[in-house]
Amino acid sequence: MKRLLIVGLCVLFTLPLFGKKILFMEPIIKDVGSESKITSEIEKVFKKKYDYVSYEDVKSKLMSKLKKCGSKTDCWAEEAGDADFDYAALFLIKDDDGEVLVRLMVIDIDGEDSVADEKENFDSARDITAGSVYKKLMKKALSKISKSISKSSSRDEDEDEDDGGASAKEREREKREAALREKERKEEERKQRLEEERQRREEELERKREEEERKRRIAEEKRREKEERERARLEEERRRREQEREEENAKKRDQLERNAEKLEKARNIVLDMCSKGKYNEAIQAILKVSQLKCECEEDAKVLALKSQLLNFNKIRDKILEGINLLNYSLILDNLEAAKALDTEITPGGTEFSQKIDRIYAIGYYAKALDMEKKDNYVVANENYEKCLQKDPDKAECKKWFDEKDKTVKKLFDKAKVMKSFNPTKAKDLFRSILKLVTAENEYYKQSEQELKSMEY
Repeated sequence: MKRLLIVGLCVLFTLPLFGKKILFMEPIIKDVGSESKITSEIEKVFKKKYDYVSYEDVKSKLMSKLKKCGSKTDCWAEEAGDADFDYAALFLIKDDDGEVLVRLMVIDIDGEDSVADEKENFDSARDITAGSVYKKLMKKALSKISKSISKSSSRDEDEDEDDGGASAKEREREKREAALREKERKEEERKQRLEEERQRREEELERKREEEERKRRIAEEKRREKEERERARLEEERRRREQEREEENAKKRDQLERNAEKLEKARNIVLDMCSKGKYNEAIQAILKVSQLKCECEEDAKVLALKSQLLNFNKIRDKILEGINLLNYSLILDNLEAAKALDTEITPGGTEFSQKIDRIYAIGYYAKALDMEKKDNYVVANENYEKCLQKDPDKAECKKWFDEKDKTVKKLFDKAKVMKSFNPTKAKDLFRSILKLVTAENEYYKQSEQELKSMEY
């Protein structure tokens, strides 16, 4: 009897434990090291003791799905229900305060159940050998696994004898299909809820964007109104100062009209020269007249006229130089002084005063060109407007407004190119476009959109 028992045990440990196949999953090893050695030792037991399928023999697509199942029995039933193995052995190996914890879980795939879940501590990774794993861990789970196999076999036999019913696997498959349909229904409901939530968030964001845009436009309108008021104030101040100057000049002209007769004829000749634009000849004449001394009030006025002519000539030369060089500073910074001197020299002004608006237009045109070169298109646009106010026939200034749409398109294209390497400059160009055209212009809207995209 003892010999028969020994022979039976030898057969048990030399042949696979049972006919149903068991999948050996690659162990999950955390903070232990020697992964390949430990995996190899555990796999030796499966090769020797079980009707075994290695994780290396399973298709990679299926294996990637099974790895996500973990210890979820329903997931194993869903993903591996039609596979050629019936059980799956899962190992978790990790450091546990200096010891190595090994946990074995065996899942019955068709039965959607965990038939064994055993844990054992080893002193170190070196102690994890095929023999020690079998002795300390797998032997404990052996009886549970065997019972599960016996129950499964009995259940299969009973189901085979049932004439009117379907096989267990068919019923199990129907059960899984029903569960899968329920799962799909729940997933569809979840997707629908997520979509509704996404739409609600988008609508909320859109309302916030519209509110922010409304506030921005209100703030922009207030800023523009403030700028308009400031410009009106400055313009009023300028008119007041000009009126004061005109009144003062009128007083001076009245004073000149009351001059004595002694030098009146000489001065009239000089003034006549000035009115004809003969400024250099007038200066020579006044220099000769100023040499006369009569110890009278007219003497001082002749000297004053000489000084005025000399100063006017210097200023006029600067203005002419500015016109030749298109230097707006030389033109605009001296025109007011030249105009004042000109009206002081000759009541009503000379030929120079009659041309002053056209000279102003040249100065504004020169400034507009300079601002355009410096990419300050807003100031350039303002000076082109001033240019046409002074000289509506100035062809160069009219050309700016005739080709304004082309200029704005060129600025927009330039800004788009500069977005990637000079975003600050690109923003300045987009803002310039907003000030150059009205809100109805297509480039105004596109520039607004570009600015928004760069700010977020």
